[in-house]
Amino acid sequence: MEKLSPAAVGDVDRIRETFLHARPFRHVAVDDFFDPAFAERLLEEFPSFDKRLAHAESGETGGKSVNTAIATISPAYEELYSFISSAPFLEYMSRLSGIDGLIHDPAMYGGGTHENLHGQELDPHVDFNFDQSQKLHRRLNLIVYLNKDWKPEWGGGLEIHSNPRDPAVNRIQTFGPLFNRAVLFETNEYSWHGFPKIQLPEDRRNLSRKSISVYLYTEDRPAEEIAPKHATFYVQRPLPPSLGAGHTLTEEDVLEIHRLLARRDRWIEYYQRMELDKNRHIDSLSRHIVYLEKNMRLPLTGYICQEGAVTGFYCDLWSSSHLQARLLPQTAVRELVMTGYRPDGSLPATITMLVNGKEAARGQYAGGRFELKARPPRKLAEPFDFEILFDAPAAAALPGGDIRDLAFMLIELRAAH
Repeated sequence: MEKLSPAAVGDVDRIRETFLHARPFRHVAVDDFFDPAFAERLLEEFPSFDKRLAHAESGETGGKSVNTAIATISPAYEELYSFISSAPFLEYMSRLSGIDGLIHDPAMYGGGTHENLHGQELDPHVDFNFDQSQKLHRRLNLIVYLNKDWKPEWGGGLEIHSNPRDPAVNRIQTFGPLFNRAVLFETNEYSWHGFPKIQLPEDRRNLSRKSISVYLYTEDRPAEEIAPKHATFYVQRPLPPSLGAGHTLTEEDVLEIHRLLARRDRWIEYYQRMELDKNRHIDSLSRHIVYLEKNMRLPLTGYICQEGAVTGFYCDLWSSSHLQARLLPQTAVRELVMTGYRPDGSLPATITMLVNGKEAARGQYAGGRFELKARPPRKLAEPFDFEILFDAPAAAALPGGDIRDLAFMLIELRAAH
């Protein structure tokens, strides 16, 4: 833990108490977070602004550069990467936050070094809540700032919002982005945060707002905190408080209104494009599913083929309550043996096999693997119609959340000759 300051290590219990009791969501600011000498090295070796790494969610090149490959930046950042992925650091963060089983993201998706230039701002937002690639829940944001002599009037302070969707009741707490100050906060469905526009004096615009972001995850999270998976949600900033009743608009006011409207319109356009892309993808998947269903083949064994399409049978081997197909024997069939499976805990259900519209076999089955045999009065040498009828109580157990008409899984239909 030599990378942390003695105060950050020694005061862990006091910091934890502040974090756990903070409102509107759990958060805490810790000054002098890193060892002073190490913090100086991180500032000295902070990477230069790279336009290639300055693409916003909307796809535009902006004034924020994000470098996730911190281990390749410099020796100090290689040491930082090793430290934040180490067991002692993760155990420290668990002790600090009360969240056990924290996991570091090796790809540092969205994290790493963040540099924001003059004029940049970050609208209030709630971060994405689930890492799809690793199947992990996002739990904590740790941001460490590296800005010396930063003035409050320059903006850029981290804002904690209670409810930015209702400006009349929204309460904002601001933490200046001061050198070696860490802000830790949880990621949930109401952890709204952002920062106001950076407005540097003309003679200080060589400066920028520098920080390091680390996001931590867990394999699971409390049931009451689980929400549908989503990307980052933004709320556009309201009009400035000065634009109230009786105020005479200045030229600057008009420019600010146009700027805010243009930002809002860009986000609307972005979300519209996203909806079009997703619906285009859904349509493509739907076409593939329709193709698969039209061309599905029953799991046949023996000298027998399927003639034409099957109805009531899905590409994941589930059968509906009425399955129909036309089968073509290559050699005369003396017996049909159907092997299936019903979910454990299913109530007893009746399954009937029909050949050319006549009952050939019937059985009653609950959960587990089952086998239904049919021996026709005489061998089947010509194409014949094959059907399965399924009759079950309404309370029969089906896979959770699936709205299809599901009866059982058809493992095999074997023809004996």
